[in-house]
Amino acid sequence: MARRNVSLKRISPLSAFRVGLAMSLVGLVAWLLAVVLLYFGMDQFGIWESLNSLIFDVGGNQTITFGMVVSICALIGAVIAILNTILAPILALIYNAIVDLFGGIEIGLQDRTTKSAKSANKSTSKPAKANS
Repeated sequence: MARRNVSLKRISPLSAFRVGLAMSLVGLVAWLLAVVLLYFGMDQFGIWESLNSLIFDVGGNQTITFGMVVSICALIGAVIAILNTILAPILALIYNAIVDLFGGIEIGLQDRTTKSAKSANKSTSKPAKANS
């Protein structure tokens, strides 16, 4: 088994931006899905009706609706997604500056090939004999 040590010396800020954007969008979708599921779960237990009646008893005339909850949570999730997307390349630049001082992250890679994979590679790597 061959072992190789690799050092991560630089992260491209553009690559970090792309990965950060993709992860932020996936996180936003997961956040909104969780909010919708929690809203309907709380609606089944009558929590929203109780909360709306409490607001009315206190003297308010605003009711909490599905649209309001999803809109507010979507706004919060979008702000967090934008901040995460902006932070990813900034953190990549900070990492690149620190790497110049202290060196990169050392990663040990090890090749794990089985005997059947080695024999399959040997049988396919032999050149074909020419017929004369």
